[in-house]
Amino acid sequence: MENKAINLQDKIQKLIDQYTSTKKRVEELEAKVKGLTEENMQLISQIDSSNNSTANLSETNKQLEAKVKELEAKVAEMQSSVQGFSSIANDAIAQIDSLFPDLDEEA
Repeated sequence: MENKAINLQDKIQKLIDQYTSTKKRVEELEAKVKGLTEENMQLISQIDSSNNSTANLSETNKQLEAKVKELEAKVAEMQSSVQGFSSIANDAIAQIDSLFPDLDEEA
């Protein structure tokens, strides 16, 4: 009977040791989960920040593209105006030349 009691006591001790070991492992895993959760929250925050920055850059890019198109249209308009002024200037020079004979011819 004493032998059975010792075996039972050994089994109980093994169970207590397993419980203690398992409890310690659970605590370690809970601490690891807590750390990983904090890391995930930081990563999510960084991703959100990055997404916001990307959205802002995209909006800025659209605004700049619109401004470039606007400036290109103004450049085309100015080039057209310059061509018109050049044509007017050439016509004016031709009229002045027709009004005043070439000074070299008179000499």
